[in-house]
Amino acid sequence: MKRKISDLQFFFIIFVSVASLTYFSIPTQLVPKARQDLWLSMAIGAAVDIYVAYILHWLGRKYPGQSLIQYSRTVLGPIGTLFGFIFVLFFLIVIVSAMWLFCKFLSTTLMPDTPGIIFSATMTLATGWAAYHGLESIARLAQFISVLILSASVLLILFSIRELNLHYLLPPFENGVGPAIKGAVYPASWFGICIVIGMLMPHLANPKRTFKMKASAVLLGAFVMTVTFLCSMAVIGPYMASRIDYPIYMFSRIIHLAFFERFDILLMLIYISGTFITFSTLYYGAAVGAAQLFGTRTHRNWVKAFAIFFVASPLLPFSNNASYAFLFFDKWFPLFGLLIEGGITTLIFVAALAKDRIERRR
Repeated sequence: MKRKISDLQFFFIIFVSVASLTYFSIPTQLVPKARQDLWLSMAIGAAVDIYVAYILHWLGRKYPGQSLIQYSRTVLGPIGTLFGFIFVLFFLIVIVSAMWLFCKFLSTTLMPDTPGIIFSATMTLATGWAAYHGLESIARLAQFISVLILSASVLLILFSIRELNLHYLLPPFENGVGPAIKGAVYPASWFGICIVIGMLMPHLANPKRTFKMKASAVLLGAFVMTVTFLCSMAVIGPYMASRIDYPIYMFSRIIHLAFFERFDILLMLIYISGTFITFSTLYYGAAVGAAQLFGTRTHRNWVKAFAIFFVASPLLPFSNNASYAFLFFDKWFPLFGLLIEGGITTLIFVAALAKDRIERRR
């Protein structure tokens, strides 16, 4: 019997994933392009993700008890099996890419003399343990970390009010709406990795509320991080924010809390914990997906098999090639991310609708 997680636990998993991915992954590409208009990019990105969430919710309700991998095969047969393989591969690429960004962040900000493979090995060991033992342990921890992220974000915003210079956020749409619309591909592609809900839905105690919980979590996560981004630009200015990789981290170093001098370290630790939840969930989804795709009895052997790829993330070809890394995260990842998250899921949805109508006519 599958262990079930509650609606609230599912909500927290998605919220933590959106917030932690935004902290580490999105600023480098989005801030230089959209600057003070990034709120529009984030809103469009959230809207795209909610659209995908509706599709996956509909498919999950149409094929109860089946995961994204399983109903892809049910709807499209051999082509669906190919799509299932693409989904598993996509989860792996996302984890490897996000792991590289995570290691780069720690090497840049906290421990520059520590080899990145130490960070990746430690995170892989921790997330692999969580994925090995199942979704229930990940969900319980997500509840606690969500409260920390919300509390830290609210404190950071409140204590930054006296430092805000709202003139930095003017004029809106200085270069038109084009940059903000084009920049939406970054939050849309990173938020879109939450297609992992297609792997989680069979484990929900109340699948009927999946879409509501998913949409609420994405909106809350996008709102909190957008306000934090705007506050950081209102303090350090859009010019400086667009030229550093981690504006929220720099922002947190400037703001001092009356009762906590180095708030930036606390904030970093909280978001690292959030990244643990994100990696664990994706790790679990990839392992379960591979087990279903290849017909193995348990996902646990796949957890072990995938570990080597995640540990080796800092050793990838673009690790020491800045131009290659920029090209991947600026162009390639948003392109293939949206093609898989929005494109393939839409194809499966349309095929399921057509199949349903044909069956009704018979």
